[in-house]
This record gives sequence, C-alpha cells and structure tokens, in this order.
Amino acid sequence: MSKKILIVHPYDKSTNFLERIKSHLQSKFLEDCHYFSIKPQSSSHKQCLSEINNFSEEGLILFMGHGKSNCLYGAKGDYYGTLENELVKEESPEKYFYEDNFINDQNIDIFKNKKVISLSCNSNGQIGKKAVEYGAKVFLGFGDLPTSVGELEDKGEESKTGTSLSTIEQAIKTEINYIIKRSIEIGIVNKHSFLELVNLIHFITNQRISDYLVYQKKISERKLIANYLYDFKKEIKIFGDKNEKLID
Repeated sequence: MSKKILIVHPYDKSTNFLERIKSHLQSKFLEDCHYFSIKPQSSSHKQCLSEINNFSEEGLILFMGHGKSNCLYGAKGDYYGTLENELVKEESPEKYFYEDNFINDQNIDIFKNKKVISLSCNSNGQIGKKAVEYGAKVFLGFGDLPTSVGELEDKGEESKTGTSLSTIEQAIKTEINYIIKRSIEIGIVNKHSFLELVNLIHFITNQRISDYLVYQKKISERKLIANYLYDFKKEIKIFGDKNEKLID
C-alpha cells in the first residue's frame, strides 16, 4: 500500500521534542504513515531526497526540523560545535556532522507536485515561495519558533525580572506539539484543505492562549507564553493552492 503521510525529521537533539507529533500521527494513521529520520550522514540525506522524490503526489509531506528563510537544515551530530576529538571523529564522524543547507534553491524542485508542511523556523519566507515557483502544489510555512532558552535569550527575555526561560521554553514546546498533532489529525480525518488546516490551527491556538490567560494565573510567564503562541499562529503562511486537500 502506498503511504499517504511522509514525516521527515533530521536528527538533531534540540528537536527531539517533535517526535511526539510523529508518535501521535503514527498511532492514528499507522497504515498510512511513513517516518524518515535523517541520520547525520551524507548517505541518509541522499536517501531522504529519494524518498521525497518518489513520494505520492496525493499525500502529505511533513518536514520537522530547523531552517531559515532560504533553506531547510538537515541532521546535526551531538558533538558538532564542541572541541573536536580526533579519535572520536575518526571512529564516529557522524557525531561532528552537520548539514545546515539541506534543501535550498539548488534542489527545491524535489517538492515538485508535492504538498508540504514545513514545521521549521522562517519557512514562511523565501523557501516556501521558491518551492511553489519550482512546482510544489502547496507549501505551508511557519515563522520564528523559539524553542530553546538560547533563542529566548536572543529575544531579550532574560532581562525580565521573575521570568523563567525554562518555563517558557517547555510551554512553547508542549503547545506546538499539541496544536500541530491535533490539527493535522483532525484535518486528515475531516479531509481539510490547507486553508481549513490553518484556520483550525488558529482556533486551537486561540483556545490554548485563552487557557493560559484565564486559567493559568499561577504561571507568572503566562502572558509571555500567550504572546509567543499568538505570533506562532499569526506568522503561518500558505504558498500555492490553499484549497488543496491535505490528502487526496
């Protein structure tokens, strides 16, 4: 049987939390769901491109990982960015591997005739526009998703008295998981279009914002969390045919 959902998740320990989305969708659509975890190896990235190229034009591709406005990142080894140990690097080169320019202008046509959701930072920019220019049916992108203490520090949150960055980080990760897994599940079951999916994401996000503001008053960071969730939904953008069904 041809699979109808392809989940692509480049290995990177900072995005391990997204595996809950994968696990949820696999549990709901076991027979129709294929998960490809890209390993920190060049061969695994090439194999992934082949999987995408051969994937059904009627199905849905969900990319989950890091990115920026003009590319999607690949896998990252656990030791990348640390002082290199030559012995370890020789025995386990994948530990220092990093592909930070995986899908870009040079190979974006891999999405030709495909339907894509890219749960990655700033995929609502050039990468989404280019994907459709090079033949993608539809591409749904997101804005900046701060899911680490470091990213929150970059936004100046550490200077606010009484603010726990770890509390904000955990809340954002939890809510993104919940919102996306529930929205995609409901969207597939009800044969939603991409526009209907975005409307559903907005609706569920609004529910979660209201919950923090009305019922979570013991959480001092609740307003900051609500603001990040608001930005999360506001920055979603659809390129291409918004009336395409998630799965035909």
